[in-house]
Amino acid sequence: MTTTANSLREIHSLHQRAKAIQDRLSSHPKTVAARNVIVAKKETSLEQSKKELQQVKVSKGLKETQRKSVLAKIDDFSSKLLTVKKNEEYKAIQNEIALLKSQMGKIDDELIESELDIEDRAEKIKELEAEVAKLKSELTAFLKKFDENKPADDANLADLSRQIADAEAIIPIEIRDSYQRVIRQRGADALALVEEGACSGCFMAVTSQMVNDLINCDKLVFCRSCGRVLYMAEETERITRRSK
Repeated sequence: MTTTANSLREIHSLHQRAKAIQDRLSSHPKTVAARNVIVAKKETSLEQSKKELQQVKVSKGLKETQRKSVLAKIDDFSSKLLTVKKNEEYKAIQNEIALLKSQMGKIDDELIESELDIEDRAEKIKELEAEVAKLKSELTAFLKKFDENKPADDANLADLSRQIADAEAIIPIEIRDSYQRVIRQRGADALALVEEGACSGCFMAVTSQMVNDLINCDKLVFCRSCGRVLYMAEETERITRRSK
């Protein structure tokens, strides 16, 4: 039984289709792990933002307590002004009140800044919460889609394995071990198209005799450099046959 370029093209296509499914199945755990890492990092950022917001709120609460204390002192000194009789003592109390009002003005400015900071941080937290929710939703959808598609992928992979076995029956028995060795080593990359007189796998030029063998299809042709099983493109094969 002789091999044909069409047979090898079909075998290569079947192996590539099987590899695509295998790659998708095998990459799933890594993809899930990577997405979980992204979610975990975003959640860590969210928790840190919440802690920082709480710290700002605590600081604002301390400032409000400080403001009440200063205001109480101002009220106390203002009451004393009503009972003071000496001018020097009156002026001294006024100076204390002025100093306290200046201090309270700074506290008020800090409170305004704190309030603005709290608003900004709260908005950032909302955005982070939305991002976390979106990432989790996308991950759930990804897992669901994989679970839904896996039975079909497994079935397609099994079917492709059967098709590959049937298609590879064309491989001569005397070189089947050599062929299988290349398949085990390179998988779907075990076969390569000859393009512009070279192996498309390693780009090493093929000899005239190898081209003749490829046209005659009376034996498998292995690349002398990378060991891949070679075959010609359908159009190249027709042109080469005509030129011969």
